[in-house]
Amino acid sequence: MLYSPQYMRHFQTPANIGDLEEADAVEDVHYTGQGCFDRIRIFAKVDDGKIGKVTYRVRGCSGTIAACSAMSELAVGLPLEQAVQIQGEDVATELGGVPDRKRHSVDLAAEALRTIALKLTK
Repeated sequence: MLYSPQYMRHFQTPANIGDLEEADAVEDVHYTGQGCFDRIRIFAKVDDGKIGKVTYRVRGCSGTIAACSAMSELAVGLPLEQAVQIQGEDVATELGGVPDRKRHSVDLAAEALRTIALKLTK
């Protein structure tokens, strides 16, 4: 499978990278399967029960960089109840699909969003 234009855009010019000083929550997630050690630190700000802003720091492969960028754009405006339901397939769709070897990346980005959304609902 070739990389889609959406995947390449998110990888080459990722959106929303960096710390969010006014974050309501910060969470860390990581993946250690198949010799991969991708890590995401996600920051989120809530606005009226919805995700107002998401930023992240990532250490990982091209797939995880692209997935975090897509996830951060997908998340903004979602009610927290919907954000906790996001799955890897939702992120993959935003990227126009991903090769099987990058599946862990979309799953990890979705896990990061679910983890922080759950924390924010408590």
